[in-house]
Amino acid sequence: MITGHRHIEPAENPPEREAANKIQLASRLDRHLAQAAKLASEYGVSPDAFAAAAWHAYLHASPALAEHIERLQFMASIEELRTAGRLAKA
Repeated sequence: MITGHRHIEPAENPPEREAANKIQLASRLDRHLAQAAKLASEYGVSPDAFAAAAWHAYLHASPALAEHIERLQFMASIEELRTAGRLAKA
């Protein structure tokens, strides 16, 4: 006989619970960023390099956002070529 766990559907989170979860997440994020900033400072990483590394890590963790930004940059470069008269409008 095989016994298993009952599948229980998660209940919808009430707004208060969602707010508490967001506060908890923000607190954890703040602690992790503070630790990363402390390490960067101890190793002499410049603030610009730290910010660039943090942004790169965020984009690496969010591929959809990275793709969206790439599309926006591509469209901006196309528009720039059109404005300069180097690319015709279709």
